[in-house]
Amino acid sequence: MLNPNSPNNKDQMHPEDMRNMFIFFVLAAFVYFTFDAFVLKPQRDAMKERNKVEAEIAQAVGPAGQAATQTENIKDRGEVIATGGRIQFSNNELHGSIDLSGGRIDDAALNKYFKTLEKEENVTVLNPRGAAFPRSIEYGWIAGDKAIAVPGKNTNWQVRGNTQLSPGNPVTLSWSNPQGLTFERILTLDESFMFSVTQRVVNNAGRKVTLYPYGLISQKGLPDGFQGAWVSYEGPVGFIGEELSNEGYKTLRKEKKAVSHAQQGWLGFTDKYWLTALIPPQGQNVKYSYSYAGPDKDRENVGLYQADFLGAALELSPGQSGEVQSRLFVGAKRVQQLQAYEKGQNIPQFGLSVDFGWFWFMSKPFFYALHYLNLWIGNMGIAIIIMTIMIRASVFPLTNTSYRSFAKMKKVSPLVTEMREKYGDDKQKMQAELVEMYQREGVNPMSGCLPILLQIPIFFALYKTFFVTIELRHAPFFGWIQDLSAADPTSVFNLFGLIPWTPPGFLIIGVWPCLMLVAMIIQKKLNPPPQDPLQRDMANYMPFLFAFIMSQFAAGLVVYWTFSAFIGVIQQMIIMKSLDVPIHLFGETEEEKAADEAIDKGPALHPLTEMMEDKVEDVLYGDDDEPKKPISPPKPKKSKKKKK
Repeated sequence: MLNPNSPNNKDQMHPEDMRNMFIFFVLAAFVYFTFDAFVLKPQRDAMKERNKVEAEIAQAVGPAGQAATQTENIKDRGEVIATGGRIQFSNNELHGSIDLSGGRIDDAALNKYFKTLEKEENVTVLNPRGAAFPRSIEYGWIAGDKAIAVPGKNTNWQVRGNTQLSPGNPVTLSWSNPQGLTFERILTLDESFMFSVTQRVVNNAGRKVTLYPYGLISQKGLPDGFQGAWVSYEGPVGFIGEELSNEGYKTLRKEKKAVSHAQQGWLGFTDKYWLTALIPPQGQNVKYSYSYAGPDKDRENVGLYQADFLGAALELSPGQSGEVQSRLFVGAKRVQQLQAYEKGQNIPQFGLSVDFGWFWFMSKPFFYALHYLNLWIGNMGIAIIIMTIMIRASVFPLTNTSYRSFAKMKKVSPLVTEMREKYGDDKQKMQAELVEMYQREGVNPMSGCLPILLQIPIFFALYKTFFVTIELRHAPFFGWIQDLSAADPTSVFNLFGLIPWTPPGFLIIGVWPCLMLVAMIIQKKLNPPPQDPLQRDMANYMPFLFAFIMSQFAAGLVVYWTFSAFIGVIQQMIIMKSLDVPIHLFGETEEEKAADEAIDKGPALHPLTEMMEDKVEDVLYGDDDEPKKPISPPKPKKSKKKKK
């Protein structure tokens, strides 16, 4: 046998340690997800609610840090928009307005997306100053000579031509300074979420001027609905030069400023489902910046975050005119829409604003499969079920091998019980005989590991897909499941709504998690019993622990796992029947009782570890059963002489 203490094997991990490490990682994952779902998530919700309350009561806060920021008297959003001169814009996706005082784009709402399932209030991406969660966009110029007057944040712009912005109907804003410069801002809007902003200058000042165009997104505090979850990035985002920038609000508060120069890129702020992004002129040297002014810890939600760009110099001689065109995205992060902009308008890596994570090579195909199945069927829940069948079919050869091994182990379980009675506490002899019996009966416990390991990246990739893609937001299934991206709202503790009582959040364990629990319990009944009491107890409690954790996950993910488990049950039962292995789903047979008693009384056995040791030993030292061939010395090389 392989001796782990041998000096030749110091760098080799003992198979027992490998098993313990795998168990540790599984338990660590469960602990982490439990902590995130039942501790961190309530804290984030409490912080979100506190920020809303603080915004509503509008407490005055004095100077903080290097830049003094102060809360304003928060007013109703509609009241703020109603004051002052504005021009409206709208298309099939957006509606909002532009403030003529400063020319700010600070009012944008999404026509097809609502804050709740009741569809009473549209999602707002931009909010004016003075309202809660303000975020606005400004454009302008910086003059090389400070004596040149340029439009500022309080400039009153005049409207030329169209007084309402819509697809095919651009709007032109104009302002002239006393020195003879005329500034124009021409805005267009497509059918979706993209604005085009052309800044034009006519120089009638009688002197040469140098101007630098800029655009900025200004945001006070953290946005409405900010979650800060590890699985979905929210914060400053951009693709600058050749790199993705996503350092986060916390990093920006610490560093205060981040500056880059590049020939291409875009930058802005991303929420879980929404994006506000500036796309400067491409192909010229542009300065990209993120900045923050306010307290190091934005607990008061008064800090000012900003993303901006500064374009290349525009030099105009007397009588000349010039213009700079940039674009602005304000809307929902629909994957295909973003990719269409990326290809059609040459916006580098614009699709990366949707964070598919480390398993993007699996998350993206899962998304496209769900998206097109939903378009074909018209129900995202049915699409999930069909995709579950497709995934199970793709891993069928692996799962089939695994289930056949489980069935054979189940078949020889009575022999294992007899072996325990025969050898008593002689663990070494019993383990050796058990391994020999497995080899004689063609049982390979290791064949069941790979399919289980394969399920882990599939699970995480699907989890990411359900969490970050807006296409699944508020997507209904049937009955009580009206949002597959949210948890099942029912609970077994109030008999699924029959009792007029709302349990606390950690007791919301709905119908689908309970169905998943049933499927996992059946799977456990079909599997052979572990020969280690600890592993057996883990297998008994794992379905309940897993159902408890999954009850807080997206209902769509639970639907997938439930159907996947039932498909596995059917496949396993068919294999067991073909091998004449008895199937007992209810109660406990006499053989199972005897096996449990023998496991409790006898030593813990680890045939998988023993067989892995043999495999490693064979690889390192060769198989002792095979005849050894003597090693012959190498033959001398023949010299090659050139023929004359």
